[in-house]
Amino acid sequence: MELEGNLQTHMGTMVSPSKFLFNVDFTAPPEPEVEAPPEPVVPMMPVSEHEQLLKKAREQAFEEGRVAALKEHQSAQDTLLTEEVGRLIGAVEGVLAQLDEAQTEQERDAVSLAFMVARRLCAHLVARQPMTEMLALITECLGPLRRSPHVVVRVNERDVEALKKRVDPIMNEKGFEGRLVILGEPDIGRGDCHIEWADGGIIRDRKAIEKEIDGSIKSYLQARADERKAARAGSGSDTQKDQAS
Repeated sequence: MELEGNLQTHMGTMVSPSKFLFNVDFTAPPEPEVEAPPEPVVPMMPVSEHEQLLKKAREQAFEEGRVAALKEHQSAQDTLLTEEVGRLIGAVEGVLAQLDEAQTEQERDAVSLAFMVARRLCAHLVARQPMTEMLALITECLGPLRRSPHVVVRVNERDVEALKKRVDPIMNEKGFEGRLVILGEPDIGRGDCHIEWADGGIIRDRKAIEKEIDGSIKSYLQARADERKAARAGSGSDTQKDQAS
Protein backbone atom coordinates (compact mmCIF):
# COMPACT_ATOMS: atom_id res chain seq x y z
CA MET A 1 0.00 0.00 0.00
CA GLU A 2 2.77 2.36 0.93
CA LEU A 3 4.59 1.42 -2.26
CA GLU A 4 1.60 2.21 -4.37
CA GLY A 5 1.16 5.57 -2.80
CA ASN A 6 4.78 6.54 -3.47
CA LEU A 7 4.54 5.32 -7.03
CA GLN A 8 1.40 7.31 -7.71
CA THR A 9 3.02 10.35 -6.26
CA HIS A 10 6.12 9.91 -8.42
CA MET A 11 4.09 9.40 -11.54
CA GLY A 12 1.94 12.37 -10.82
CA THR A 13 5.10 14.42 -10.65
CA MET A 14 6.52 13.17 -13.91
CA VAL A 15 3.37 13.59 -15.97
CA SER A 16 2.86 17.16 -14.87
CA PRO A 17 2.87 19.19 -18.12
CA SER A 18 5.31 22.14 -18.55
CA LYS A 19 4.39 25.39 -20.22
CA PHE A 20 5.84 26.34 -23.64
CA LEU A 21 8.19 29.34 -23.54
CA PHE A 22 6.94 31.06 -26.74
CA ASN A 23 8.09 34.52 -25.59
CA VAL A 24 11.72 33.53 -25.17
CA ASP A 25 14.08 34.32 -28.05
CA PHE A 26 16.75 31.69 -27.92
CA THR A 27 18.71 33.30 -30.81
CA ALA A 28 19.41 36.53 -28.88
CA PRO A 29 22.83 36.79 -27.20
CA PRO A 30 22.87 36.49 -23.45
CA GLU A 31 22.71 39.73 -21.47
CA PRO A 32 26.02 40.61 -19.91
CA GLU A 33 26.27 40.38 -16.23
CA VAL A 34 26.55 43.81 -14.47
CA GLU A 35 29.48 43.81 -12.14
CA ALA A 36 29.30 45.87 -8.98
CA PRO A 37 31.89 48.71 -8.83
CA PRO A 38 34.93 47.89 -6.81
CA GLU A 39 34.97 49.27 -3.32
CA PRO A 40 37.41 52.22 -2.84
CA VAL A 41 40.74 51.32 -1.44
CA VAL A 42 41.39 53.24 1.77
CA PRO A 43 45.13 53.86 2.26
CA MET A 44 46.31 52.52 5.48
CA MET A 45 49.40 53.33 7.57
CA PRO A 46 50.67 52.17 10.87
CA VAL A 47 49.39 54.00 13.92
CA SER A 48 52.92 54.93 15.01
CA GLU A 49 53.64 56.63 11.67
CA HIS A 50 50.30 58.46 11.85
CA GLU A 51 51.09 59.72 15.34
CA GLN A 52 54.57 60.84 14.21
CA LEU A 53 53.15 62.84 11.27
CA LEU A 54 50.52 64.38 13.55
CA LYS A 55 53.23 65.39 16.01
CA LYS A 56 55.29 67.04 13.23
CA ALA A 57 52.24 68.94 11.98
CA ARG A 58 51.53 70.22 15.48
CA GLU A 59 55.16 71.28 15.97
CA GLN A 60 55.20 73.09 12.59
CA ALA A 61 51.93 74.89 13.37
CA PHE A 62 53.27 75.92 16.79
CA GLU A 63 56.51 77.24 15.27
CA GLU A 64 54.65 79.21 12.60
CA GLY A 65 52.37 80.72 15.26
CA ARG A 66 55.37 81.60 17.43
CA VAL A 67 57.17 83.33 14.51
CA ALA A 68 54.03 85.26 13.57
CA ALA A 69 53.54 86.33 17.20
CA LEU A 70 57.19 87.49 17.40
CA LYS A 71 56.83 89.51 14.20
CA GLU A 72 53.64 91.12 15.46
CA HIS A 73 55.26 91.89 18.80
CA GLN A 74 58.33 93.36 17.10
CA SER A 75 56.14 95.49 14.83
CA ALA A 76 54.20 96.75 17.84
CA GLN A 77 57.45 97.53 19.67
CA ASP A 78 58.80 99.39 16.63
CA THR A 79 55.60 101.43 16.44
CA LEU A 80 55.75 102.27 20.14
CA LEU A 81 59.43 103.17 19.85
CA THR A 82 58.76 105.45 16.89
CA GLU A 83 55.93 107.18 18.72
CA GLU A 84 58.05 107.57 21.84
CA VAL A 85 60.95 109.02 19.84
CA GLY A 86 58.52 111.46 18.23
CA ARG A 87 57.23 112.51 21.65
CA LEU A 88 60.78 112.93 22.93
CA ILE A 89 61.73 115.02 19.90
CA GLY A 90 58.70 117.21 20.46
CA ALA A 91 59.54 117.60 24.13
CA VAL A 92 63.18 118.44 23.37
CA GLU A 93 62.13 120.94 20.73
CA GLY A 94 59.75 122.53 23.22
CA VAL A 95 62.50 122.77 25.84
CA LEU A 96 64.94 124.19 23.28
CA ALA A 97 62.34 126.68 22.14
CA GLN A 98 61.80 127.77 25.74
CA LEU A 99 65.55 128.01 26.27
CA ASP A 100 65.91 130.02 23.07
CA GLU A 101 63.10 132.31 24.12
CA ALA A 102 64.63 132.69 27.57
CA GLN A 103 68.07 133.35 26.08
CA THR A 104 66.63 135.81 23.59
CA GLU A 105 64.73 137.53 26.38
CA GLN A 106 67.89 137.71 28.50
CA GLU A 107 69.87 139.14 25.59
CA ARG A 108 67.10 141.62 24.88
CA ASP A 109 66.97 142.66 28.52
CA ALA A 110 70.75 142.94 28.74
CA VAL A 111 71.04 144.99 25.56
CA SER A 112 68.07 147.15 26.52
CA LEU A 113 69.57 147.76 29.94
CA ALA A 114 72.96 148.64 28.44
CA PHE A 115 71.32 150.95 25.93
CA MET A 116 69.25 152.63 28.63
CA VAL A 117 72.34 153.17 30.79
CA ALA A 118 74.29 154.55 27.82
CA ARG A 119 71.42 156.86 26.90
CA ARG A 120 71.17 158.19 30.42
CA LEU A 121 74.92 158.66 30.67
CA CYS A 122 74.90 160.45 27.34
CA ALA A 123 72.09 162.73 28.47
CA HIS A 124 73.92 163.42 31.70
CA LEU A 125 77.19 164.19 29.91
CA VAL A 126 75.44 166.42 27.36
CA ALA A 127 73.74 168.31 30.17
CA ARG A 128 77.10 168.87 31.84
CA GLN A 129 79.12 169.61 28.70
CA PRO A 130 76.76 170.52 25.81
CA MET A 131 79.58 172.06 23.73
CA THR A 132 81.72 168.93 23.40
CA GLU A 133 79.83 167.10 20.65
CA MET A 134 78.96 170.30 18.77
CA LEU A 135 82.58 171.49 18.72
CA ALA A 136 83.73 168.04 17.56
CA LEU A 137 81.28 168.09 14.65
CA ILE A 138 82.12 171.71 13.68
CA THR A 139 85.82 170.89 13.77
CA GLU A 140 85.27 167.89 11.49
CA CYS A 141 83.24 169.91 8.97
CA LEU A 142 85.21 173.16 8.71
CA GLY A 143 88.31 171.50 7.24
CA PRO A 144 86.59 170.29 4.02
CA LEU A 145 84.45 173.49 3.97
CA ARG A 146 87.35 175.97 4.33
CA ARG A 147 86.63 177.55 0.96
CA SER A 148 82.85 177.62 1.40
CA PRO A 149 81.65 181.25 1.47
CA HIS A 150 78.87 180.74 3.95
CA VAL A 151 78.20 178.18 6.75
CA VAL A 152 75.26 178.28 9.16
CA VAL A 153 75.32 176.43 12.49
CA ARG A 154 71.99 175.98 14.26
CA VAL A 155 72.04 175.03 17.96
CA ASN A 156 69.86 175.34 21.01
CA GLU A 157 69.27 178.95 21.79
CA ARG A 158 70.87 178.58 25.22
CA ASP A 159 74.19 177.55 23.68
CA VAL A 160 74.61 180.31 21.07
CA GLU A 161 76.79 182.73 23.04
CA ALA A 162 79.00 179.98 24.51
CA LEU A 163 79.56 178.49 21.09
CA LYS A 164 80.46 181.83 19.48
CA LYS A 165 83.29 182.26 21.97
CA ARG A 166 84.80 178.91 21.05
CA VAL A 167 84.51 178.69 17.28
CA ASP A 168 87.09 181.37 16.37
CA PRO A 169 90.10 179.20 17.33
CA ILE A 170 88.63 176.33 15.29
CA MET A 171 88.14 178.55 12.23
CA ASN A 172 91.75 179.72 12.44
CA GLU A 173 93.02 176.18 12.95
CA LYS A 174 91.12 174.79 9.94
CA GLY A 175 91.82 177.80 7.72
CA PHE A 176 88.15 178.57 7.19
CA GLU A 177 87.90 181.72 5.06
CA GLY A 178 84.14 182.15 4.77
CA ARG A 179 81.47 183.46 7.07
CA LEU A 180 80.21 181.32 9.97
CA VAL A 181 76.75 182.17 11.33
CA ILE A 182 75.46 180.65 14.57
CA LEU A 183 71.68 180.69 15.08
CA GLY A 184 69.65 179.62 18.11
CA GLU A 185 66.64 177.29 17.69
CA PRO A 186 64.34 176.39 20.62
CA ASP A 187 63.38 173.02 19.05
CA ILE A 188 66.94 171.74 18.81
CA GLY A 189 68.06 169.73 21.82
CA ARG A 190 71.10 170.67 23.81
CA GLY A 191 74.20 169.01 22.40
CA ASP A 192 72.59 168.78 18.95
CA CYS A 193 73.33 171.01 15.99
CA HIS A 194 72.57 171.48 12.30
CA ILE A 195 75.38 172.56 10.01
CA GLU A 196 74.31 173.90 6.60
CA TRP A 197 76.28 175.17 3.59
CA ALA A 198 75.48 176.07 0.02
CA ASP A 199 75.13 172.57 -1.42
CA GLY A 200 74.65 170.35 1.62
CA GLY A 201 74.32 169.94 5.33
CA ILE A 202 74.73 167.64 8.29
CA ILE A 203 72.59 167.11 11.38
CA ARG A 204 73.42 165.76 14.79
CA ASP A 205 70.19 164.67 16.48
CA ARG A 206 70.61 162.59 19.60
CA LYS A 207 67.01 161.29 19.58
CA ALA A 208 67.29 160.20 15.95
CA ILE A 209 70.57 158.47 16.77
CA GLU A 210 68.90 156.67 19.69
CA LYS A 211 66.08 155.48 17.42
CA GLU A 212 68.59 154.23 14.88
CA ILE A 213 70.55 152.38 17.56
CA ASP A 214 67.34 150.90 18.95
CA GLY A 215 66.34 149.70 15.46
CA SER A 216 69.78 148.15 14.96
CA ILE A 217 69.48 146.35 18.29
CA LYS A 218 66.05 144.96 17.38
CA SER A 219 67.33 143.81 13.99
CA TYR A 220 70.28 142.12 15.63
CA LEU A 221 68.11 140.32 18.18
CA GLN A 222 65.66 139.24 15.48
CA ALA A 223 68.50 137.90 13.35
CA ARG A 224 69.79 135.94 16.33
CA ALA A 225 66.34 134.49 16.97
CA ASP A 226 65.99 133.53 13.28
CA GLU A 227 69.39 131.82 13.37
CA ARG A 228 68.36 129.77 16.40
CA LYS A 229 65.08 128.77 14.74
CA ALA A 230 66.90 127.76 11.55
CA ALA A 231 69.45 125.75 13.52
CA ARG A 232 66.70 124.07 15.54
CA ALA A 233 64.73 123.28 12.37
CA GLY A 234 67.85 121.85 10.74
CA SER A 235 68.62 119.64 13.74
CA GLY A 236 64.97 118.54 13.85
CA SER A 237 64.99 117.51 10.18
CA ASP A 238 68.27 115.60 10.67
CA THR A 239 66.75 113.77 13.63
CA GLN A 240 63.67 112.83 11.60
CA LYS A 241 65.88 111.56 8.77
CA ASP A 242 67.89 109.43 11.22
CA GLN A 243 64.66 108.14 12.73
CA ALA A 244 63.23 107.28 9.32
CA SER A 245 66.42 105.49 8.28
